[in-house]
Amino acid sequence: MLLLFGELYTELATTKGDSLRPLLGGALLYQARAARSAGARLRLLGRVGRDDYGRAIRGEVASAEIEAVLQEDADHPTSLLLAGEGGVAYRTADAQLQPPGDSFFEGGSLLHAGAWIFGQDPGRTTAVEVFREGLRRGLTLSLDMRVARWAFRGEIEEVLRPYLPLGYMKIDSEAAAALGIKPGELFQWAGQVLYFDEGSVRRLSLFDEKSHRMPTGVTADEVYGRFLARVSLGDEAEEALKYALKRANQKGKNTK
Repeated sequence: MLLLFGELYTELATTKGDSLRPLLGGALLYQARAARSAGARLRLLGRVGRDDYGRAIRGEVASAEIEAVLQEDADHPTSLLLAGEGGVAYRTADAQLQPPGDSFFEGGSLLHAGAWIFGQDPGRTTAVEVFREGLRRGLTLSLDMRVARWAFRGEIEEVLRPYLPLGYMKIDSEAAAALGIKPGELFQWAGQVLYFDEGSVRRLSLFDEKSHRMPTGVTADEVYGRFLARVSLGDEAEEALKYALKRANQKGKNTK
């Protein structure tokens, strides 16, 4: 079973005419939805505010038929990300994430987190505790190192050091540049890395490297979510990635 936890937020994206369009959930929910569509059993842990955005995110989770442990924060609103160049994140409810009960871990084999949850207390302390408990229970760890502008490389290395190398990691060229991580250093972070660049994704491990073309109109979150789904179902990394890209390519053709 795939377990996911971390940041849930509403992204406010600018549309034509400079109006703002809310995109609900953020990367972690996009990945969870993609994993669910690929047949994975999964459980999602996050925290939202007791407000309209929080209720809307709950609705999105329910409509995707995702088993969830969604904490509700009466004192902090649902977190916001103002998209665009130099986007600004207002970390509120999601950064208050509290440790889950034992039932969250039941049946889990793969534990995946978004990197933002490691960036601000008390959520950071909770994230460390969840990773520690996952490791104690023998779960494989995964991390989405998505545009972690909140962290200096030294900070995130210090937080994650007890768990490195992880089993899997998603990173893109922007996050790698921001953190000063060179491709040859990625093996220090995870045994299997999916490195997303413009129009391509590379699967990197200590023993081999394979490059694949990214289908047009498909996001890295969709691919990584399906990848995690297949890994949790027992596929090897390369087969899991091929499956994820094949499904993504079919979606891209259907939307043309």
